[in-house]
Amino acid sequence: LLWALEGLAWREEHLVRIAVILAEMASHDPGGNWANRPANSLTEILLPWLPQTLASIDKRIASIKAIRTDFPDVAWKVLLSLLPNQHQTSSGTHKPHWSNILPDDWKPNVTNKEYWDQVIGYAELAVEMACEDLSRLKALVGNLDNLPKPLFDVVLEYLSSAVITQLPESDRLPIWSSLTEFARKHRRFSDAKWALNGELVARIETAANRLTPTSPESLYRNLFCNRDFDLYEENGSWEEQHKRLDERRQKAIQEIMDTGGLQGVIAFINAVESPNQAGWAMGMIAPNTIDTVLLPEYLEVKNIKYQQFAGGFIWSRYQRQGWQWVDGLDRTQWSLMQICQFLIYLPFKADTWRRTSDWLGDSESMYWQKVPVNPYASDSDLLPAIDKLLSVDRPQTAIDCLHYRFYKKLPLDNKRTVRALLDAVSVKEPANTMDTHNITDLIKALQNDPETEEDDLFRIEWAYLRLLHHMEAEPKLLEKRLATQPEFFCEVIRLAYRSKDEDKPDEEPNKAIATNTWRLLHEWKRPPGLHEDGTFSAQDFEAWLESVKKQCAESGHLEVAMITIGEVLLYCPADPQGLWIVQAVAEALNARDAEEMRRGFRTEVFNSRGVYWVDPTGKPEKGLAAQWREKADAVDNAGFARFAATLRELSESYDRDAERIIKTHKSEEKMEDVKND
Repeated sequence: LLWALEGLAWREEHLVRIAVILAEMASHDPGGNWANRPANSLTEILLPWLPQTLASIDKRIASIKAIRTDFPDVAWKVLLSLLPNQHQTSSGTHKPHWSNILPDDWKPNVTNKEYWDQVIGYAELAVEMACEDLSRLKALVGNLDNLPKPLFDVVLEYLSSAVITQLPESDRLPIWSSLTEFARKHRRFSDAKWALNGELVARIETAANRLTPTSPESLYRNLFCNRDFDLYEENGSWEEQHKRLDERRQKAIQEIMDTGGLQGVIAFINAVESPNQAGWAMGMIAPNTIDTVLLPEYLEVKNIKYQQFAGGFIWSRYQRQGWQWVDGLDRTQWSLMQICQFLIYLPFKADTWRRTSDWLGDSESMYWQKVPVNPYASDSDLLPAIDKLLSVDRPQTAIDCLHYRFYKKLPLDNKRTVRALLDAVSVKEPANTMDTHNITDLIKALQNDPETEEDDLFRIEWAYLRLLHHMEAEPKLLEKRLATQPEFFCEVIRLAYRSKDEDKPDEEPNKAIATNTWRLLHEWKRPPGLHEDGTFSAQDFEAWLESVKKQCAESGHLEVAMITIGEVLLYCPADPQGLWIVQAVAEALNARDAEEMRRGFRTEVFNSRGVYWVDPTGKPEKGLAAQWREKADAVDNAGFARFAATLRELSESYDRDAERIIKTHKSEEKMEDVKND
């Protein structure tokens, strides 16, 4: 539908109607990540530097005016996207193929005058709409550097007029904030090509000064945001800039304290983005007499902003006055919950943990159940903390601490790592606490640690089999047992597949177990007989295969077992005598009763290719056909005729694929030629 509308929009007589239709569609559009959206089509059609319509400039501007009447929000969004520097790339819209409106060699040719006529026309409409709505005016302030000079002047004049300067402070505040943020950015990056010159920035600052709030609560609100970098006024040392910002914040809180007392500060933190920063500044400037007013009252509050404020205050006091301040507080009237929350706000380190044990006693677990843990911010040995976290069923958090030790190249604590990984399987922690990268790293570390008990590693690899696959890691021990213990292989086969001798199973198979076992079997790449040093034992292979045949024949799983074995045999090494595959394996694949094994081998050849790009020349397929034809000849010459026949079927299949790809590509080319005609 969008393509059809874009095609019609090329004609001048259709443009306004099409624009209104697209605008109505955009008004119902729920949004999303797709580029193919009605509002984007409108922008592409009207782009000043690459218009996708033959309509005149006046008609293009008229289409926006028509949209503005019924769909002002859509018109506003499109107008902002049409300002300079907003839309840097375009592949164009759909072009009509069956009408003669566009010549075959048509190319857009926009003169400099035509470009600026469009930009000024769109900018004038944007300014008109902004002057009717304060939220749009605030948005337009962020685009001042994209306005043509005449419109830039109009906006600044309007911002300095009584219409704006006499607004209530609450209405002026968002506009003032946008102006000061905009000017600060252009001052800080004055050397950048996109930055406005100093004279224009000064004019913006003058307009902002006329809107400056009179109350400290409004004036300093912007200082307490979560993006310190946006508040830096120069491009100098970040450390120096941060120090200055801290000083400005402390001065602001002091002024609010002086004019409104503690209640003024409490009201202020409800209005700021980062109460934590307000608490930090308060902790730096307030006298110690304020401690008994804030503590413990603000240690057990439900209001998130008050919690953040208290956390910032306590952290600041600790940073400035140390443990002497912490230990000097009178906690005799505090509840256990208040003491616990106070400890949570202190650094996650051994000094805090000792006080946790002393102050909370038998209720120490309260702290370990709630404390946020960032191991990277701790300078203490984390092993005691790991034990405590495991004791309160927080294995995922313990895993993060163990991974930090791994990251710091500290010795692997095998026992704690095993316990944490196994506990994490059964203990329910919030999903967002699970870091799959950390878990995978620790499993790999256990795999490489000679002290790891095989039974422990077996349980861990089994529990995290799906994760290992997702993270492209290998269940090394499980694969080793599949290749060396025929009993284990047969057990996994029985878990993954139903016996052909059973009409109906006694009980429904566990889906998770069946999925895990199937995945293990089909990602298994270590064939039986292959040793860890890369050597191959024909004797071990033959004994393993014979045992599997016997067990699986008895259980009714022989066919699926042989197919699975055929798949893994693709990964056998070359024979020392020169054949591309071990002679003993070729012999097994050539056996009269090995049809299922040969079928599995052939299937794995196809599957092992994975995802690939289709070359329209069929060259990759031709290469694979030649490769398997050569291998078929080699095993045929070695006396393995049945196996050779399977490989020739493979080769012929790739030949057919190559022919099909070439024919398909030629057919598509012909269709495209017809369409273009």
